[in-house]
Amino acid sequence: MVGTKPLPARAVIGVIIGGVIPGDSAAGQRLINPGTGLYLSTTPNQVLSNPNPEYSFGVTNNLRYKGLSLGFTFDFTKGGQILSFTAATYKSRGAWAPTAVDRDKPWTLPGVIAVAGGKAKPNNIQIPAQAYWQTMGGLQSEFNVYDATVFRMREISLGYDLPSSITKSMHINYIRLSVFANNVFFIAPNSIIDPELNTQGAGNIRGLEFQSAPNARTIGANLKVSL
Repeated sequence: MVGTKPLPARAVIGVIIGGVIPGDSAAGQRLINPGTGLYLSTTPNQVLSNPNPEYSFGVTNNLRYKGLSLGFTFDFTKGGQILSFTAATYKSRGAWAPTAVDRDKPWTLPGVIAVAGGKAKPNNIQIPAQAYWQTMGGLQSEFNVYDATVFRMREISLGYDLPSSITKSMHINYIRLSVFANNVFFIAPNSIIDPELNTQGAGNIRGLEFQSAPNARTIGANLKVSL
C-alpha cells in the first residue's frame, strides 16, 4: 500500500490544501503524460487531506482485588488523514522496504492515458525505478496521505499494597509497589507511521507530519511509603 487517495473534505476548517493529480472521471484513475510516462502536473489549491476524524473514544479504568490493582487507558480514533513527510522521504530515497524489491527494473505508474474520443487506455509506459519512487515519494503528494485510524494503549499500571500485617511489624503505615508503562503500543492498519506524530509538539497543527521522531515509550516503577 503506497498511500490513500484524498477524500473530499467533510469540513472546511482544518483541511490541508495542495496539488492533486488530475484524474479521468470515467476511468477513476490518475492521468499519465504520454510523453514522459509520469503524471500530469497537479491541480493547485485542492483538498489534499482531511485530518478530521469520523469519531474517537477512550476508556480509562482501575480494577482492584484485595491489595492488587490494575489500571489502563486506551483510545480509538476512526478516520481522518495524515500527510507524512517521513513516508515521502523514505520512498524517494529508497529507504522504505518496498523500494528494495526489484530495485533496478523499470516500473509503470498506475493510471491511464487519455486518447481520442474522450476515452482512456491503461498506462503501459515504463520509467526507471528511481523516477517511479521519486514520484510516489514527492513531498506534499497525495501518495503520502494515509488513513489516521488508530488504536492506542496509552498506559497500563500494576500495583500491589503490602498487607498491613507486614507493614505494622516494620512500624510503617503503608507500602505500595507498582510498575507502569506509557505509550505501550498502537495499531494503525492503514498507515506506515504513527498517525499521531506531530513535529509541532503541543501546537494545534493537525494532519501534517514533518519527519518527526517516534513517540517514546516509557517504563518505570514506583515505591510509596507512608510512615
